[in-house]
Amino acid sequence: MSSTRITGIIFDKDGTLFSFSDVWGTWCERVLLELAPGDPGLQARLADEAGYNLASKEFRAGSPVVNASADETTALWTALLPGKSFADVEAAGLRCLTDLPLTPLADLPLYFADLRQAGMKLGVATNDYESVARDQLCSVNAEAAVDFICGFDSGFGYKPDSGMIDAFCRHTGCAAENVAMVGDSTHDLHAGLAAGVGLKIGVLTGPASAAELQDHADVVLDDISGLLPFLRNGILL
Repeated sequence: MSSTRITGIIFDKDGTLFSFSDVWGTWCERVLLELAPGDPGLQARLADEAGYNLASKEFRAGSPVVNASADETTALWTALLPGKSFADVEAAGLRCLTDLPLTPLADLPLYFADLRQAGMKLGVATNDYESVARDQLCSVNAEAAVDFICGFDSGFGYKPDSGMIDAFCRHTGCAAENVAMVGDSTHDLHAGLAAGVGLKIGVLTGPASAAELQDHADVVLDDISGLLPFLRNGILL
């Protein structure tokens, strides 16, 4: 773990800033009903491919919806639907993104204001669509506080590759060694490792457990509320 000063923080979105299951459990069930109407067996196969348990309403840690990009999940489902094209499945997924329940895991405007007051540049990097990330942040009046927002479709690749974090560093002028990557999945932490960030911070507000994250993170926190105290206690500000 680096002892250099942290001047930039890049966050994953769902499972880190917003409740993962509220958004993506609802979305997954809507898409399954649209892609396989009246066919519970096919719905179950599609759910399993996405790593979603229809009975428990939970995602497996490391499942495609948790870790992969939207395009990757679409491709997996398309392979199980010979009568539908990739474009058909993608369109269904996009239609089901409207009016999803959204639960921020902190008072994000206040939370981001505190980080900015501490001198931080802020970013959000998600394997979801950039437009969805912007809409979600805007809906809780937090978009303007973030210096950089990108999704899998923004042209920088997607996690676990380093491209999103590299782009954040270019945009903000932060050196990677002065950046913390914060996320709820191993993909987030591996992206931080690939980019050479100073801190890789796991949070337990997504499907992954502490045991699944601890070998990939410099520290695992219960949630993002512990981030600023951790930085202050470590004299990393």
